[in-house]
Amino acid sequence: MSAPHSIRFRDVCILDFAFFATYFGAGNLIFPPQLGLNSGSAYLSGLSGLTLSGIFLPIFTLIVIGLNGDVHSITDHVGKYTYHILLAALMLVCTFVSIPRTCATAIQLGIQGNIPSAPFIPLVIVYFIISFFFAADKNNVMDRMGKYLTPLLALILVVIAIIGVASPIGTPVSPAVPNPFVNAFLGGYNTGDVLVSFIMAAVFISSINAKGYTAVAQRNRCLIGCGIIAFVLLFIIYGSLLYMGACVSGDYPQSIGRAELLVAIIQRVGGAVMIPMGIAVVLACLTTAIGQIAAVAEFTSQATGRFSYRQVAIGCCILSALTALLGVDGIVTYIGWIFGVCYPPCLALLVLGVLVRIIPNDGAYKGSVYLVTIYALLESLPGLSSLGFAKAIVAATPLSAYGFGWIIPFIAGFILGSLFYAARGKKEPAKA
Repeated sequence: MSAPHSIRFRDVCILDFAFFATYFGAGNLIFPPQLGLNSGSAYLSGLSGLTLSGIFLPIFTLIVIGLNGDVHSITDHVGKYTYHILLAALMLVCTFVSIPRTCATAIQLGIQGNIPSAPFIPLVIVYFIISFFFAADKNNVMDRMGKYLTPLLALILVVIAIIGVASPIGTPVSPAVPNPFVNAFLGGYNTGDVLVSFIMAAVFISSINAKGYTAVAQRNRCLIGCGIIAFVLLFIIYGSLLYMGACVSGDYPQSIGRAELLVAIIQRVGGAVMIPMGIAVVLACLTTAIGQIAAVAEFTSQATGRFSYRQVAIGCCILSALTALLGVDGIVTYIGWIFGVCYPPCLALLVLGVLVRIIPNDGAYKGSVYLVTIYALLESLPGLSSLGFAKAIVAATPLSAYGFGWIIPFIAGFILGSLFYAARGKKEPAKA
């Protein structure tokens, strides 16, 4: 067996650009200015909160999953069918929420924002034809994005960022929120990007393996290296967008829409930037959609064994295209509760992945994930969350007002599950 070759800088760059593009969708383009608007003169505090929840946490999640091998290695401790339940939930989120939203946003903000008369339905069809073209070859998805789409996206964003920071478009005023750090932290936390990490982990690991980095230590070094560089890129882009939002904090009300604020900022930076920004929006959406289509196809084809990667990719594109016809506003009407139900259990799995070496037995996995899932259903599931007893439980749970109510059920489930298993004489976690 030949010794593993050294990690090539070119490979890291290509993978890193794909890494960056997967997280930087159009939604990530329009929310930092809003956080900056709220933070005002305390924009550094706001940037700290956004960096922690919107950059570090998602990338850290992907690295934790990679270091554990895959999502299976964590979910198998919870239950036999946990992986498939998680898979089904995340695939539905991608197909009927995330991917259609990228399409609708690309067209409505990126294209129709510059060409109001552009036809919506034909553009939806073209969008998914392009997405499928790039996603069709699962071994080269990351290469195609990293070589062609993402460098152009990054170049446009960096140029706009330099212009906006080098020539401030205004002067930040006092913060419009009591605690800019908490406000920005929750803003980044509520994007749901941690879900992207669970979805994309297999695709990234597959791409790293396809480049010949199959040794565990080598693969992990490559994964961590890509994560660090992506962190820096995201920090630069997010930071500049947040700063530009802070610079106009004295000129626009908090109630202004995110897309409207971004357009206003770009117009103040210079009207000539509108077209490049429109291109950036389309590219940001496309790269995110391509990555998630690849992830849906990879996961589903492996889990079912009945459909090929390309068949699933085609099906995903068709279903997402039909959903995209609802438009951004139509999709947003049902997105909140879906993220609310899926996000806490995924965060619980992330924490368990970090604590894997000190977890006493499988009871800790089961108890924490089960209780967190029950709490998430009580808090967010339509019909159930509106019942009196559900409202009372959520209201009485510490940290629920900040979006972290799941932490208490996690701790309680971890302790109770561990004790229950220990009482039954089951001390060691089962091997995944």
